Amino acid sequence: MNEAIHVRLLGQVSASKQRELLNLGPPQQRALFAALAANVNKVVSRDELISAVWGATRPATVESSIYTYVARLRRSFEPKRTNRAPSELLVGDRSGYLLQLDPRQVDAYLFEEHLADARRLQKVGSPTQAVTAFDAALAFWQGTAFGGTVGPFADNERTRLNELRLSACEDRAKLLLDLGRPADVIRDISPLALEFPLRERFRHLLMVAYYRSGRQADALAEYRDARQRLISELGIEPQDELQRCHTQILSGAPELTLYSTGPQHEPAVAGPSWTAPAQLPRDVPGFTGRRREMEGLHTFVREAEASGEAGLILVNGAPGVGKSALALRLAHELADRFTDGQLHLDLNGFSADSQPMTALEGIGHLLYGLVQTHPMPYADLERQAALYRSMVAGQRLLIVLDNAKSAHQVRPLLPGSPSCLVIVTSRNRLSGLTTRDGARRMTLGAMSDDDAVELLRRFIGRGTETRGHGDLQELTDTSCRLPVALRTAAEHVISRSHARGAERLASLVRREDLLDGVDADGDELSSLRVLYSWSYRGLPEESARVFRLMALLGGPDVDLPTLATMAGHRPNVARQHLNPLLNGHLIRETCLDRFTFHDELLRAYARELGCGEDFSIDHARPAVPELAPCAHSAGFGISVPHPHMPLSESIACSGGT
Repeated sequence: MNEAIHVRLLGQVSASKQRELLNLGPPQQRALFAALAANVNKVVSRDELISAVWGATRPATVESSIYTYVARLRRSFEPKRTNRAPSELLVGDRSGYLLQLDPRQVDAYLFEEHLADARRLQKVGSPTQAVTAFDAALAFWQGTAFGGTVGPFADNERTRLNELRLSACEDRAKLLLDLGRPADVIRDISPLALEFPLRERFRHLLMVAYYRSGRQADALAEYRDARQRLISELGIEPQDELQRCHTQILSGAPELTLYSTGPQHEPAVAGPSWTAPAQLPRDVPGFTGRRREMEGLHTFVREAEASGEAGLILVNGAPGVGKSALALRLAHELADRFTDGQLHLDLNGFSADSQPMTALEGIGHLLYGLVQTHPMPYADLERQAALYRSMVAGQRLLIVLDNAKSAHQVRPLLPGSPSCLVIVTSRNRLSGLTTRDGARRMTLGAMSDDDAVELLRRFIGRGTETRGHGDLQELTDTSCRLPVALRTAAEHVISRSHARGAERLASLVRREDLLDGVDADGDELSSLRVLYSWSYRGLPEESARVFRLMALLGGPDVDLPTLATMAGHRPNVARQHLNPLLNGHLIRETCLDRFTFHDELLRAYARELGCGEDFSIDHARPAVPELAPCAHSAGFGISVPHPHMPLSESIACSGGT
């Protein structure tokens, strides 16, 4: 660790070595450094850095820009290092880059550390010490956070950190009022109320401070100005807390109630006709196993609470792997800790019947869940999001956003308050939520062998124990240990076992049966083929073609050069078409440039598509001439046993699937 380097993120982004400022370069290079500094001692992948700095508008030369920026930063930080010598500070490998620093050398880390200490002191009833800790935290701010940088990551971190700063100012002001220091509150909060005139908590604190200083007229004037701004700019009346404070001032009440702020999480009124929502769907019956995953998710929650940051958990994985069930089980286990309510929203990211829900529609649903009315008639995402954040600020809320399509769909639905926890599920990776929004990600895989067998026993019946563990194990292999497939297999076994007598369980079910599902009653959610089709239909055309083509290549996996040859692309272009399949967890990379299906059920689905009328081997367009006659004679069966064999020897053809 380099003890001499100190990084500033809470102001103009800078780095100094022995009090001498280092050259961080132009805004994009500075933004790349800031993304690494905000994640010290963590590897940040190149894709994550590209998303952080350029977002969706990445140029064609972005990869070379990354290398150039890293090289320049290394020269700036370690001018005496030779080109061949490894960097001690900015470490790189195949997976990405890591900035190796003590976190205490970064001001944003120290700010959040002091902030967590202040809220702990506030919670245990030490107001004077808590004010001192808040002062220490706020002293790190030297201007707008992430100043001089550009890109999505900087924008999001700027918003997140500023929300933490404003919340800390509110908590500190409340403590000052409790300590009998209203004049200090007027001095510190007045400029913030001018800067953020729609933030009702600042107005409330000022009204109470004016009133306790004997300035009743100023307190009433503060309310009138706040009400006029809210009506003219948002079309809403002040929240009940502010209206109640106004009434108390008019009646000359000896004491005025305050908003609940900080970690105490007293229930607070938020908007007209507030009712604590309880929207969680029923827990999944027969939920089995996943102990290690549940422990990991609870650890994520504890880490977020300990750091004083807004908790954001992302659960992603392949279709049918049980993401929603796991998230829902976690939400039910945590529900009693979120006393202001629980919100649940299906974002329709993957559905045959409708388009994914827009962020504007999502906020409308969440607001309705909070106040049981439609308080915001404007089709304005920015205003809707501001109103939503204001309503949930300080609330102890649990929010489950299920079936998300993209980070852009989710981001406006994230509260700014650290008192809320958000759980997001998606088939896609949503890397933007981890790089820009600090989400803690869990990628869910298949169930363990023991848990899969236990799930079958639950649904088929304990009498299956007489058939032998091996028989059940064979059935779990057929089902690829996916919860949806296991339940489908159990349904098939139950419906057929009486007619087929004592046959082996696995012989009652084939993979083709599992793809058919049990949707005879119109329940699409129980059909694997339907679940897979939702992901498949969202693929770009060429990625869908590569997906079908992969199923026609024999062997457990395929290397990039072979797949590129059969698809008629250069390897780098083929890799681009594979990225949507990787992001959607339809395939996985077993090692560098070797790919396989996420599971054998997905392979069966892709093979089924490849053998349909919409696809033939003619679409494969082999780029190497000697492949063509073999491909046509094979029909659909193409096998490439090993990537290192000569191409003419590595092609085996057979006359069927």
